[in-house]
Amino acid sequence: MKECLTIMFLLWVLGPSVQAQDTLSYEDQYQQEYMKRIQKTHINGFYIPKDLSDALRVLHEIVDEEGKERFAARPDSIAVNRVFFSFGRWININWGMEFGSRLTVALNELGVSYPDDMVRLIMYAFHKDLRNEEVNVDDLVQRVIAERRAREDKARTLAEREQ
Repeated sequence: MKECLTIMFLLWVLGPSVQAQDTLSYEDQYQQEYMKRIQKTHINGFYIPKDLSDALRVLHEIVDEEGKERFAARPDSIAVNRVFFSFGRWININWGMEFGSRLTVALNELGVSYPDDMVRLIMYAFHKDLRNEEVNVDDLVQRVIAERRAREDKARTLAEREQ
C-alpha cells in the first residue's frame, strides 16, 4: 500500500514535467541537448578541446611519436586522406563534431560548419604543426571548404553521368 501511494505521489509530482517533455518538438529537444553539450568540458568521458590550439595540444599528448612521424612524413593531403576514416573518425565521434561541442562552436566561429570540414581542418593544422610550419587558420578554412565543394561537384557530375 505504501509503495502504491509513493508511485501515485511521484506521478502526481512528476506528471506535468514528463508531459512538458513530450510536447517539445524534436527540434526543440535537439536544441536543448545541443545547448547542454556545447557547455561541457567532457562528453562520454572524453575531454573536449576548447578551440583549435587546444585540440592541437591534446593531439600532441595522445598521438605516439611513431604516429606523429608517419603522419608528418607524408604530404598533407595524402596524410589526412589516409587516416581520415580512422583517426579522423575518432576525432569526429569523441570530440562531438556531429552533435555539437564547445570545439564545434569554436570552429563555427572560424567559418567551418560541416563536421568533416572540422575534422580536416584539425588534421591539416596538426600536420603543419608537426612539421613546424605556420598554421594559417584562414587559409586552412578556405582549403577545407574548397576541397569539400570540389568533392561535391565531382559526385554530382558522376551522378549526372549515370542518369
